[in-house]
Amino acid sequence: MEEKGIINTNQFIWLLFCIITSFTVLHTPGILIIQSGRDAGLSIILAWILDVLLAVVYAYMGIRFPGQNMAQYSMTILGKRLGKVVGFMFPLFFFLVSVLLQSGFAILLHVAFFPKTSVETILFCASITVAYAVLKGVEVMGRVCEFLGPIFLISLIALFVLVTPDLHLENLKPQLEHGLYPTISGAFLIISFIGICIIMGVYIPICDHPENGFFSKFSAVSIGSITIFLIIIASIGVFSITQSKNMFSPSLRLARYIHMTTFFQRLEVVWLMIAIGALIISSAEMIWASALQTAQVMGLKSYKPLILPTVLVSFVLAATSFRNSVDLFNFINYSYPIIAMFVETGLEMALFFIALIFKKKG
Repeated sequence: MEEKGIINTNQFIWLLFCIITSFTVLHTPGILIIQSGRDAGLSIILAWILDVLLAVVYAYMGIRFPGQNMAQYSMTILGKRLGKVVGFMFPLFFFLVSVLLQSGFAILLHVAFFPKTSVETILFCASITVAYAVLKGVEVMGRVCEFLGPIFLISLIALFVLVTPDLHLENLKPQLEHGLYPTISGAFLIISFIGICIIMGVYIPICDHPENGFFSKFSAVSIGSITIFLIIIASIGVFSITQSKNMFSPSLRLARYIHMTTFFQRLEVVWLMIAIGALIISSAEMIWASALQTAQVMGLKSYKPLILPTVLVSFVLAATSFRNSVDLFNFINYSYPIIAMFVETGLEMALFFIALIFKKKG
């Protein structure tokens, strides 16, 4: 089956941007600071370089196999049986990311804003919204991101600008105090999160200009990496390296740190509303990609019958997999990067080299 929805290049960029920043800005700065310390900014720069190189491969495969995404050209390259096994790993990965996005979103709201509201209730409300967005289709999600993405970007830049007067650059020194290892290890950690936008391989076949796949990914990951870099610098510069390591969400703490006269208080609520919108639409993108590719691997005529069951299972797993923020942190820090690197880099590079060696084309 084929997705009938079409997106333009601008929507392509903002769809990827929302995915990159909604996950990494809210949840990973603290993890990266723990891993790389003051070299976290350098880790982001290195991760950006590596991810751009990976984007070249995905863009090339999208052109080599026109009209096919990763799950589809897995079957073209490896044959029906093995190709289905490998191809199914991509929608399964997108499903896992959706579960993590919803879990992180619900736990963050529960801990920071609604301690008397259960995580399950927050997840239920989020799941209904996600299901509605996916049922509306990728074109609607593209238009939402086209509107919401620039607002989210402006809010992140404004967050950095507003805390700049209290930013102490001496907190960022010395760089490379412990050699290159913290920078390199942090880069491989953060690229597993930035690399979620391998979903570009699903968007290339439905873009009105599929040849713009690399440009879209390059633009989105560049803008996203800059914003993550600014959040990291602001977190360490304002709170110091010691305090930043112990924060569940440094970006939220930065938003709470801002006070604009006595008339403008609790600005983090406004910022969080924008961030929540990006998180929900990103989770919807993951559910859409998972349902679409699952239907393609199974040979179904439509992916829409899979949407509600996928949302339901993701709700159950998000509600039962993590008891608290510590469990979520441990999974994101230790287990997720291994899974992500295997799918985002390992599988795609294997398909790339096999296609070249055996001269497979779409």
